[in-house]
Amino acid sequence: MVKKALMYQFMANIDTKIKGKEILLTHRDLSIETGRAEAWFNNSFNNLEDLRISSFLRILAVANERHKANTEAEIDGEFLINIFTSKILETANGINILAIENEAHLGAFIQSEEKLFQDLIGYWGILSSKGKLNDAEEQVLKEMREILNSYNKTEQEEENEQ
Repeated sequence: MVKKALMYQFMANIDTKIKGKEILLTHRDLSIETGRAEAWFNNSFNNLEDLRISSFLRILAVANERHKANTEAEIDGEFLINIFTSKILETANGINILAIENEAHLGAFIQSEEKLFQDLIGYWGILSSKGKLNDAEEQVLKEMREILNSYNKTEQEEENEQ
């Protein structure tokens, strides 16, 4: 589920950049200009596909050509910074930590990374509303909300005691 949230963030950031005033690409145009079927990027976007590096580079190449045509300048580091945001890097780091975390300590890890998981719950809520979570994932979302709500409730009680 964390990977789904990561792919949602990544694809949404790409979508925002390609639709920006300096590039103005539709999903269809991007697909065609990368030599793919008309619905390729739209399907990848909607299905939260884990793009290959070569596919991402082809997207960048098309975006760069369109940017040059519209502004007479190539895309720059700011373009990439807006795709690879600190939130994306935090989510990717969360995946790394979860991969090595002992299952018995997951609750404590979730509580220690409350901000990350609050953000993930927001993304999972969006994915849920779009029908992108299966029944098991919906159950995990419910459990995550409960874990974080109980943690927040405990924190508030401790603050009130002081």
